[in-house]
Amino acid sequence: MLPTASSNERRLWPTALALALAGITWLLYLRHAGLQPTVFADEWYYSKMSRLMPLADSMLPSWLYLWLFRASSACGDGFLECVRIGNLAFFMGAAPFVYLIARRYCGQPAAFLVAVLSTVAPLNSYVAYFMPEAMYYFGFCVLSWVALQGRDWRPSGQALACGAVLGLMSLVKVHALFLLPSLCLYLLLDNHARGGGWLLRGLAMAVLAVVTAFALKFGLGWVFAGKAGLTIFGYFYESTRLASDRLALLVAATVSARGHLMTLALMYALPLALLVCAPLGYLLRGRGERDPADARRHLLHLYTILMLGAAAGLAIVYTAGLHVPGSREGFRLHMRYYNFVFPLLLVVAAASMAGRDTPRTALPAWLRWGAAALLALVLVVALSRLQGYTMNVVDGPDVYGFNLAGRGFRLVLALQLLVLLAWAARLRAAPLLYLCLALPAAYFVSQVGLERQLASTRPATPTDVAARYVHAVVPPNERSQVVIVGVDLSLMIRAQFHLDHPDSTTMMLDFGPVHEYQLPLNKKWMLLLGDYQVPDYLTVVERTPWWTFVRLPDPEPVVSRVALATPPDPAIIARVEGLSKLEPWGRWSEGKRVMFHYAQPLPQRIGLVLSARAYDVNASLPFKVTVGGQTREFKVGWHQQEIGLHFDTGGDARTVEIEVPQPVSPAERGNPGDTRKLGIGIGEIVITDATRPAQVAR
Repeated sequence: MLPTASSNERRLWPTALALALAGITWLLYLRHAGLQPTVFADEWYYSKMSRLMPLADSMLPSWLYLWLFRASSACGDGFLECVRIGNLAFFMGAAPFVYLIARRYCGQPAAFLVAVLSTVAPLNSYVAYFMPEAMYYFGFCVLSWVALQGRDWRPSGQALACGAVLGLMSLVKVHALFLLPSLCLYLLLDNHARGGGWLLRGLAMAVLAVVTAFALKFGLGWVFAGKAGLTIFGYFYESTRLASDRLALLVAATVSARGHLMTLALMYALPLALLVCAPLGYLLRGRGERDPADARRHLLHLYTILMLGAAAGLAIVYTAGLHVPGSREGFRLHMRYYNFVFPLLLVVAAASMAGRDTPRTALPAWLRWGAAALLALVLVVALSRLQGYTMNVVDGPDVYGFNLAGRGFRLVLALQLLVLLAWAARLRAAPLLYLCLALPAAYFVSQVGLERQLASTRPATPTDVAARYVHAVVPPNERSQVVIVGVDLSLMIRAQFHLDHPDSTTMMLDFGPVHEYQLPLNKKWMLLLGDYQVPDYLTVVERTPWWTFVRLPDPEPVVSRVALATPPDPAIIARVEGLSKLEPWGRWSEGKRVMFHYAQPLPQRIGLVLSARAYDVNASLPFKVTVGGQTREFKVGWHQQEIGLHFDTGGDARTVEIEVPQPVSPAERGNPGDTRKLGIGIGEIVITDATRPAQVAR
């Protein structure tokens, strides 16, 4: 029996979509293959936490992502390319779910267009990075399909599925938990649309979704990381402190919100207009004027508003909390906290083509023209004001590719204005004009800039060459003994990525001579990125105009090692003075002096190794250390680093005294809740036996 024409047509578009996705997958693979890693410290931290250390030691609770991408270690030195293939699989795997979501509200051709556009969006640049954005995007598309399609299921099944998917998403990026209130509210509204005893049923569904999400988060978290997996936000986010001044936070949030609104209008003006007007228009119509398709679109609009509002709100508040006077942090557009919602905006535009307005169901003219005028004003303001915000290729690939002073930017803006005008005038071609012209033009202009940026990362930099050389020269069991020196932390972390050992360390030093106290006493190798002069007695393994690699003296025997994140062993250190409370990384000094009173006399000649950082102005001032009547000076920057000093003690000294140059209270720097007088933060103090002269390996 031959298939009917309708069945052939039903197969045509899914087949065309599969072929289109295969071609786009190949093109994206070619574009991203061979690129250098560029996003630091993120790529190094995710690589280290997933591949090089126990999951329980991760500072981020991304247990599912870290566990899954741990498999990239099987690719050896090519692990980054395997990660990109995994990212690509997740990113492209989201397209069928976008297609299925769109099919609920529009025909196959429009759903095909939406799915294809979602894959050529600037969001696809996340495939290049060792980061969880592509996997998280996949999870959100699955969540959206479950939430919107699930209204045709049993209520309990919809709630269980939504909670399960969101719980898994929280194991990829913990930010998913901030979507939970919006998801619960959507389930409540969905039950209202179902009718009957909707309130109790909706509340029960919301509770079921929350319980399921947290049960999966904590259950799988415990499986992956044991006790560490039972945390909600993880060490990194739980230790992050945002600005506490509410008025300043509100002002900064307003500034950030304006920037996000301008960038959204630049690419998604029509969907934003629909989200402003359609729900209001739906409520203005009487029940007798609504059809089932109208109700489905209404829930799509509500779901999109709730998810976009929660995610964008998080980005705005987070950015505002980071702002301090004199910095640009408040002007950063952190779009990656919500750009995973953008495919829903495409669905909203496509869904508006499906219905045919009648005089009774059409939106009031005043509502259309009011929304269009408001967004047009935002676009006009963006011409001059958007340039004041900080664009970052990772934070916001959608807008980073635009040259805000170029013709492409003005062309895209003009097309968005044209579409708004057509929509306000009730031209049925407006959504088609948006999806087939305005949005592709915006994506094209943005992708041209992105392509230029990605291509610039293909050649290896001197840092890449240096770190790969060290990786090849240093035996694997000694890579933990490498310290990387430089002035740019991102370049030092980039070198750590290639060196590929979790215990390699960094040290920030100004260019010029390296002082003896700046040579680590417990390391074997030093890679210096830049123009440095090292002491003559060191063995220079390789020197280039851009970097130097040296062999340090053999490490001295360790007498004692005390990590200050926990109370010191009284058998080693009997008493401590001048230190503040315990913190996960160590302790801050409090006051002018810190004194370590050892339980036993120190060796006649010792090496003192401090893993330390300075607070505020102390980063540019000299600290003084006194042991056995001898005093030495050293400087340490704001970033944690190791310094090493030698002292002749006479054999009876028991005290190490550190003098802080200028203790400063965080209350004096805008944090009124902290009145401690801080100066130096110490993570670890090590005593070595230096009675025998150190030898340099030849």
